[in-house]
Amino acid sequence: MAKFVTLKEAVSHVKDGDLLVVGGFGSYGSPEELLEGLAARHAETQSPKGLTITCGITPGDKLETVGENGKGYELGVNRLRAEGLITTVLCGNLTDARAIAYDVGDNKIAGYLPPMGVMVNLFRAIAGGRPGLITKVGLGTFCDPRNEGCAVNEKARQQGPIVELMTIDSEEYLFYKGFKPNVCFIRGTYADEDGHISMEREGLHGTELEIAVATKNSGGIVIVQVEEIVRRGSLRTKNIRLHEKLVDYIVRAENPDNHRQCYATPKYRPELAGEAKFATGGVAPLPFTLRKVIARRAAMELKPDSIINIGSGMPSGIGSIAAEEGLGEGMTASVESGPMGGQVQAGLSFPGVANADAIFSQTDTLDMYDGGILDMTFLGAAEIDEKGNVNVSKFAGRCIGAGGFIDISQNTKKVFFMGNFTAGKPKPDIEITGSGINIKQDGADLKYVKNVQQITFSGEYAVKSGQEVMYISERAVFKLTPDGLMLVEIAPGVDLEKDVLDKMEFKPLVSPDLKTMDVRLFNESLMNLGK
Repeated sequence: MAKFVTLKEAVSHVKDGDLLVVGGFGSYGSPEELLEGLAARHAETQSPKGLTITCGITPGDKLETVGENGKGYELGVNRLRAEGLITTVLCGNLTDARAIAYDVGDNKIAGYLPPMGVMVNLFRAIAGGRPGLITKVGLGTFCDPRNEGCAVNEKARQQGPIVELMTIDSEEYLFYKGFKPNVCFIRGTYADEDGHISMEREGLHGTELEIAVATKNSGGIVIVQVEEIVRRGSLRTKNIRLHEKLVDYIVRAENPDNHRQCYATPKYRPELAGEAKFATGGVAPLPFTLRKVIARRAAMELKPDSIINIGSGMPSGIGSIAAEEGLGEGMTASVESGPMGGQVQAGLSFPGVANADAIFSQTDTLDMYDGGILDMTFLGAAEIDEKGNVNVSKFAGRCIGAGGFIDISQNTKKVFFMGNFTAGKPKPDIEITGSGINIKQDGADLKYVKNVQQITFSGEYAVKSGQEVMYISERAVFKLTPDGLMLVEIAPGVDLEKDVLDKMEFKPLVSPDLKTMDVRLFNESLMNLGK
């Protein structure tokens, strides 16, 4: 039977050199009190030290209002940033654990950053006693051992590889090696007096079950943080995510701030947990800016009765355009965190979904993605090169990982990358004229480069796979061909040579049927796309 213990006793079970698995996803599901307790123990005793931290997506705060080198990031795995506490991270993404990302970038701790779907399915493989995971996810990207093999700094490369290239029936696959968790920190909503764990007030159904079984079947210790302890037999059986036989120790969070549903708000939101559906009054229209122009052009590609994935940042505006233009009929949004349908949240509330039609587990959702259930996806792009490769994971020598980007982009039938054509300071100064654009000043940084810093999306693999890929900006639209990028549209008011080709480090193919972008994109009035 699971044992109810104090925070101090719970964290005492983490030993020097342990492999610690941490549950949660960004702003959701963080075992915050356990992480706080472990950090306090290390500050007092300098133990444990030399940990390997493993996550699907690290829980943490990704706000930029912090000091130098990540000082000021206080939540999630950021709490474990004390020197010597961590020696290795094996995570799908470090965006939310910026303090740790800085240490990886500075080669202070070894960093391995596989795709998020690989990580969550590795938990399942380890739970089933398998040696690792065989998949095509990551082929051609920085995860491929012919490139970086997920090892994003020198310390990781010195420690050795975690992924191997395989051939099965003349087809290439990647084999990601399994590992043996010593202990895990995960979180649930309620524990009953026997130790069964439910999840009903959580915003997402993450990898709690997979992590717990992987740890238990590896001989490790399962430690769960809960909001409250309830009477024996009072939990609905269907709400129980972990049986008490899968749990070793349970800690009730004493500080309510350490068990918030989401970092973005102190208040519980039942519409994020699937407990209720609230009337929302519609989606607010986007301000008429270049972002809206790009989102409109991307929304022109939407098809009825499609299952779509929309990324954060620039692509998130598509939902607003679809609502404004009446394009939502029959389309269903899906997020890699599990929810399907509903309104995807922005900022720190991402990847939660209000009023979802269904909330699947993260692992089940990534399985569906890997199998090809998505009809189209809209994603951001920081760098694009002549082969159609895209980088969203490495900047200025620091790698934060891809999260679910590789799983999504590699396995979706139609992929649309969105972003401004140039970036940097001084910021681009571009006027929307009502019938086109007037480029007064461009950004100093070119985004269409000869070679991307890191391959997060492989154009070569996409061509082999027969994917339809498009790259959309405010002034130009490109398509991926077997011979590289082809320019197929330019905005009215744009000079082909001066404003497009001269702002690229390579010369793309130019379609003999080069078109002008729809003039309606640049007028504040509705485009009437739904008619």
